[in-house]
Amino acid sequence: MAVRVVDKRPEASTQADKAIGIHCRTMEIWEDQGVVTDAMDAGSWLYGQTVFVNGKLTHQVDWSGLEELPYAHLGLPQYDTERILGARLRTLGVEVERGVELTDFTQDDEGVTARLVHASGEVEAARAAYLVGADGASSAVRAGLGLTFDGGLSIFPQLFMLGDVDVDWEMPPGHLVRWVRIEDDGDFTGMLVCVPLRGRNRYRVATLAPKRLQDTIGSGVVPAGFWKEYDPPSLADIQAAIDDLGPAGTTASNLRWSSVFRIKHGIVDRYRVGRAFVAGDAAHLHPPAGGQGMNTGIQDAWNLSWKLALAVRGEASPGLLDSYEAERRPAGKAIVDRAVAIAFTDEMDMEDEKAQFLLEMQMTMNYADSPLVGQAAGSFSGGPEPGHRAPDVTGLRRFGVAHDVRLFDLTRGTHATLLLSADSSADLAALEELATAIRRDTRGQVHPYLVVAPGTAVPPLVELPVLTDPADGFRTAYGISGPGTAAYLVRPDGHVGFRGQGVDADVLREHLAGVYAL
Repeated sequence: MAVRVVDKRPEASTQADKAIGIHCRTMEIWEDQGVVTDAMDAGSWLYGQTVFVNGKLTHQVDWSGLEELPYAHLGLPQYDTERILGARLRTLGVEVERGVELTDFTQDDEGVTARLVHASGEVEAARAAYLVGADGASSAVRAGLGLTFDGGLSIFPQLFMLGDVDVDWEMPPGHLVRWVRIEDDGDFTGMLVCVPLRGRNRYRVATLAPKRLQDTIGSGVVPAGFWKEYDPPSLADIQAAIDDLGPAGTTASNLRWSSVFRIKHGIVDRYRVGRAFVAGDAAHLHPPAGGQGMNTGIQDAWNLSWKLALAVRGEASPGLLDSYEAERRPAGKAIVDRAVAIAFTDEMDMEDEKAQFLLEMQMTMNYADSPLVGQAAGSFSGGPEPGHRAPDVTGLRRFGVAHDVRLFDLTRGTHATLLLSADSSADLAALEELATAIRRDTRGQVHPYLVVAPGTAVPPLVELPVLTDPADGFRTAYGISGPGTAAYLVRPDGHVGFRGQGVDADVLREHLAGVYAL
């Protein structure tokens, strides 16, 4: 399956612009893609958040105590993110084609024809089955599809500035530090956000731009993405902001990079028109609160990619691609709306700090209302519901393997995973027959496994791999109680597509028919 990735920028980004926060869920996705170690080696961990309102400490949250999370919150400049993902793409045989701009496209029932202009001036008519516009806030694909922002694109009137500097204060290591000034009438009059970067006492500083820059730029739009530089803020500008809001006696030094920006926010009315799709900033623009923008875009692509792969191979059900908008647009809208709501607050808007962190890290984001997920009759005592993220389980055992096996060892990759839980009362031969038929009918896109409690008598099975759950970790994490069988189908993107207490072959196959061309 051939894939082309074009980028009108002639060179990869090398300066500290754009996103720097990598959410826990994104880290989990990167583990699946095989790049999480590269990201950890290049980044720095964010351990918590410290918030001051009108100079007084109001919140200090330690994120490192959430031991059940698969990963902590990572700080990583976007140029490193692009470098790491680009390198992984090359291992898959795809090179980003730089200096190539999509200027126009048309589509018909069979595919899309894109007009590509190369840096040399050469004009190419490129043909593809599908087109994905992941081309940012000024998306040519969005414009070409005639998509509009629901309710219009909004822009905050304030002009902000960014800078990467060293500061000499004594703040908790690895903490995102935020100062907010709020007047008695509730008006927001000042903000200073400092995100730690790799290096000793190095921070990304975001704050209101000084009056001289406001006067110079006026109310004009600063292109999102910060590619167009105006007269950049100086070290003195950043120092003045720290003097105004930060701890007394703090000195900023070693300014490496600075810029100005405005905050736009909105979400498009549609994510798909025919054979063309939008994802990331082409589909939704966010205030920087919570660092949602890039992470949400990554989840857009994660959701869409496995569905497109099935469609290109002719293995998708007729309505599978429609589920992209059905799942990702509600998620995108909820994230945009919340980011707008907390943009000018101290960002601690929930009493349950753990629940807020899980929400911000998109660990609890789900597709429960998706037409693509389902559940058979029967009750569970807990566990992930259809559409929710499937959690990992450790401590599984497999004959022939000397070490413990993780559940994510089974789900990793581009396939779906059918997890069949059974005890000695189950008809294991019938389960094997069902698993064999599902693997055949989905052309190997569903990998079935049998997970049994210790002591379960398992006859020789040829077509159904068997794992033992010695500590009952799988049954506990997935809310399986009582004797008999249960089934969970984990999608390629790590969300539960289907579950059933008791394995009803007809209901399971009906669900699969909504995903695959059976």
